[in-house]
Amino acid sequence: MIGERVTEGWQVRLKSCGPMRYVSAAFLLFWLCGWAIGEGVALTFLAKGILALMNGAPFEEGRSPLQLGPALAAGGFLLLWLSLWTLGGIMAIGEVLRLLWGEDRLIVNAGGLTIVRCRGPFRSRREIPRDLLRRIVIDSPSGPVVAETPQGRIEITRLGTNEEREESAAALRSELGIREDAPRTDPVALPKGWAEVITPEGERAVTVDAATKRLRVRVVALAALAAGALAYGLVMESLHRVEVLPVAIIAVAGTVGVSWLTVWLARGRMEWRIGRGSLTLRRRFGSTIKDVFEGRRLELVVSRDSDSDEWIALEALGEGAAESRPEQWTRVSSKNRRRITSVLRDPSVPRLLGAWLSKAAGVPLEDRTRREARQAEITLTLDQLEKSGPVGRVAARLLGKAFDKTRKSA
Repeated sequence: MIGERVTEGWQVRLKSCGPMRYVSAAFLLFWLCGWAIGEGVALTFLAKGILALMNGAPFEEGRSPLQLGPALAAGGFLLLWLSLWTLGGIMAIGEVLRLLWGEDRLIVNAGGLTIVRCRGPFRSRREIPRDLLRRIVIDSPSGPVVAETPQGRIEITRLGTNEEREESAAALRSELGIREDAPRTDPVALPKGWAEVITPEGERAVTVDAATKRLRVRVVALAALAAGALAYGLVMESLHRVEVLPVAIIAVAGTVGVSWLTVWLARGRMEWRIGRGSLTLRRRFGSTIKDVFEGRRLELVVSRDSDSDEWIALEALGEGAAESRPEQWTRVSSKNRRRITSVLRDPSVPRLLGAWLSKAAGVPLEDRTRREARQAEITLTLDQLEKSGPVGRVAARLLGKAFDKTRKSA
């Protein structure tokens, strides 16, 4: 961490560090080579198809001219795939720039906090007024520095080592005059993407908001159109080539499935009915409703998937539900536990939603994502291993060293 006085105010600079970033960058660069080849092939294929349709010429020499229906179906599918492929490549390029040439400049002045992100030749700037800053915290030993505001949490930086992020957070609090243990004084509000509704039965419930629902419907509807166009093209082709028939049947079945999902998203929803001391998960489709689960308490947990990505989840627990284990693998909902929402790395949405539901329904909320809670759970796990026997003691020592190394490195 580099702290200095500049003309704009007091500045902290944090850069990407750690040897493992070169391994990740090398893998992404290798993947980007294949991405560039795929991008070029797809664009060439698409351009040739458009020219063949415009000129009425065959796609390749020695073949008959393209038929409009199958050509449009294949072109629509290819265009959708190319859009997703291009987006994935842009994200990978951004990650390579962050790993190799990433730098965050945090500038504090009388107006508040300015975040300047440098990713190679690209720069972005964001300003947070001082009167909106409530707290500056780090939730986990290897987590990012985040700012809490009335509108939600804003990631300040995740660059630098763990110690550098701790130092920068303390320095920012000192310069801005924010106490580390400053409580939240703003009223609890639902996070973006969620809304309170009154059901036809006159009850309060929480579900995804209308804008999020419309976006989901549009995305799945576009996928249904692309699948339908592909299925149509394959069906038409199967009339002339019987060997295409099995693939056409699979495409038609997939189109029916995606179309049904579109109808479900448009007319149905899952909602959490707010009771007195309980939250009831209800499935609603048109005028049909069904209660599928009742939760008596809430829990914020950290879980990891098969790629070791960290997810912050808000879960509702029923009667007799067991407590979660620290850093457990992501699991599906069980008989006594239902996942309300989960977000990759950022705990702001699950935490705000959990606080709102806890207050509205009068159910307890246990936050297991705070650094203190996670450290206590890790310590308990190590103690249990120490008492389990010789093998457990060896495992406890190895895990203890791994946890210590994680806290000291980026």
